[in-house]
Amino acid sequence: MPVLNFSSLCRSNLCYSKIFSRTKFTKTFTKPINSARKIPKHYKKPLFEREPIVLPPRTPVIPKQKFDYFLVLDIEATCDYPDNVEPQEIIEFPVIKVNAETFIPEATFHSYVRPFVVPRLSTFCTELTGIIQEMIDQQPDFEVVFQNFLAWLEKEQVLKPGVKFAFVTCSDPDLEYFFPLQCKISEIEVPDFMKRWINVKRSFCDIPPYTYPANLTTMMKWCDITPEGELHSGIDDALNLVKVLKDLAQRGLVFDFNGSKE
Repeated sequence: MPVLNFSSLCRSNLCYSKIFSRTKFTKTFTKPINSARKIPKHYKKPLFEREPIVLPPRTPVIPKQKFDYFLVLDIEATCDYPDNVEPQEIIEFPVIKVNAETFIPEATFHSYVRPFVVPRLSTFCTELTGIIQEMIDQQPDFEVVFQNFLAWLEKEQVLKPGVKFAFVTCSDPDLEYFFPLQCKISEIEVPDFMKRWINVKRSFCDIPPYTYPANLTTMMKWCDITPEGELHSGIDDALNLVKVLKDLAQRGLVFDFNGSKE
C-alpha cells in the first residue's frame, strides 16, 4: 500500500498540518462554523503538552451504556492539495458493529466506492489514504454501496424495533459534511438515524482532565494504545477507534450523542 514519503513532502514545502487535516475544506464546501460551539465549555487544551495527560484508571467493570450497539464509522473521500477536489466524494465506507456491553466487534461492513463526479484519484489522495485507482475502478457507486449497507443493517438486526444504536466517529466531518454531501450527489435522502452521532473527541472531554484531543493518534497516545494498520485507511482507523471507545468505557465513560446534523 503506498505511503507518504515525508522527505519528498518536505522538499515540496507541503505543510504537515494541512496534509493530515480531516476538517479543512475548500471555500465552496466549508465546515459549518457553529461546530466549535458543541465542544464542552469545561474542556482545556494543553499548550505543547507541557503537563502529562493522565486519564482516570481503567476499571474491571464497564459501566452500563445507553445503547445496545455502536456503529463505528470512518469515511475516506477524494482529496487533493493545494487545490482540493470539488466535490469530495466517498471512496471508502467502513462500519464496525460493536456490542455496547462487551465492546467486542460483532460484524463489519466495508466497501470501496467508485466516485462519479471526479473518477480519477489524485496522487495526493492515493499517498494519503493508500487507495489506488485499481481499487475503486470496478467498485459500485455510492448509491449501490449504501443500499448494500442498509441490507447489512437489516441482516444484523440493528434496525429492529427497540434496538438502541449510535454511530460513532472520530470527529464531526464524516456525518456532518462528507456523508450528507455524498447523499446530495447520489440523490439519496439522509436517514434520520444518521443525523446524530457520537464524536469520540468530544466524548474525551467528559472525563478528567477534560482535554480535547487533536486527532485519533493523540487519543491513542493518551490511552496508551498501540496503533495498528495505516493512518487514513478507513477500515484501520475504524478498528483503532473501536479500541479507543472501549478504553474510555473502561475508564468510566458512558457515551451519549454529542453531534448532530439538522
